[in-house]
Amino acid sequence: MPRPPEYDALLKIGSFKEAVSSKDSIKQFLQTADEMTAAAQLPMPNSAKFLLAYEGMFSVVMAVLEFHEVRPGDAGGHRATAIQRVAADLKLDAAKQSVVSRLHDVRNRVTYRAPLPPITKADADALLAILQELRAAARAMIDA
Repeated sequence: MPRPPEYDALLKIGSFKEAVSSKDSIKQFLQTADEMTAAAQLPMPNSAKFLLAYEGMFSVVMAVLEFHEVRPGDAGGHRATAIQRVAADLKLDAAKQSVVSRLHDVRNRVTYRAPLPPITKADADALLAILQELRAAARAMIDA
């Protein structure tokens, strides 16, 4: 399956870099996403659920990028660009794409700034639901 032309445009501007695609690596990214999903469904604090769901979601992103033989570039915003591109490719609707962008910003505030803002149950649950949707869509695309 040829990669979408948007990937080539992102390669040209340095947002993505070429990568070698490995079925084993893609499988591992998806397995990690499955494990993060399962763990995030257990009783735990909202912040832990959110961070597990985020890492699971980014594992899905990495699986899709590798499927298309690219990886995030080194410039600032590389994760946000990768997440947005994959969310669009996996047909996440516009409202959910907006939620993913907002939750990525929440994750950055938690990771890079102090004091840490509280993670709400609604945000943790929303990210877990999006992770589940992206996992299913990624598997369908990769297995096709």
